[in-house]
Amino acid sequence: MQFLEGESRFYVPNPDGGEDIAEMTYTRIGNDKASIDHTYVNINYRGQGIADRLFELVIEKMQQEKRKIIPVCSYAVAKFERRAELQALKAE
Repeated sequence: MQFLEGESRFYVPNPDGGEDIAEMTYTRIGNDKASIDHTYVNINYRGQGIADRLFELVIEKMQQEKRKIIPVCSYAVAKFERRAELQALKAE
């Protein structure tokens, strides 16, 4: 499965064309923050760890940019609630 970076998102393109299989979008806020706004995985591909991988890609990108994260979408909120090590990355 191919994970790609686009404009303010990471995604998995559909190899047959058409709608992407999955995506996670983020919005940069100022110079030091970003929000994770949206997570989508096509119903036929759920349960395979795709959203987890997209999340890790966004986290890595935001760490490289030295940004704190505001989890907005329900998936990101749940990840931050479940993983104590992410609290240092969370924006106030």
